[in-house]
Amino acid sequence: MNRIGKLALVAGILAIALAVPMAAANVIFVYQAQVTVKPVTPVVWLPGPDANYVSLSLTNKTSPQISLTIPITNSSETYVYQALEVKVNAGSPNLYVDSCSYSGPALTSVKLIVYPTTGSPSSPTGTITINPSSGCTASDTVSLTAGNTYYIDFLVQPSLPIPNGASSGTLTIYFGLTNESAATVPTS
Repeated sequence: MNRIGKLALVAGILAIALAVPMAAANVIFVYQAQVTVKPVTPVVWLPGPDANYVSLSLTNKTSPQISLTIPITNSSETYVYQALEVKVNAGSPNLYVDSCSYSGPALTSVKLIVYPTTGSPSSPTGTITINPSSGCTASDTVSLTAGNTYYIDFLVQPSLPIPNGASSGTLTIYFGLTNESAATVPTS
């Protein structure tokens, strides 16, 4: 091989040696995105379909206070269907009555019957019992599940007899939640 051939061979090998790292180099693209995330409230409180029958008012929806006027007669009980609705967006919170107040004729108890909107009050998720005659104390908690919406019915049992046969009472309830978790946004 002559001198020019050797130079051409070395130049070719050198060109190949320089081209290989360039061909194997990674190509990096920079992508910038802006994502708008709507915050999700773990639990949403709404008036139920029959809220108007008991003049239900709902305030301070993050730590809800409800007030309802219950018709009380000399019957052994008054049942208020679907007065309140609770939509659980995230977590597995436990619902309880933090405190309450009552004014009106004496009551034996008020039971809050909690059940899914797709279910029936005859097979409730749980029941919370309020005793208005002893400082408006409440017992029990009800476990709720994310993705479900629940109705809360009220079973009012008066202390009989009611003077003049009928009256109304106003019950104000402050609800609380434990084991409440924030909603998370999945990443991909």
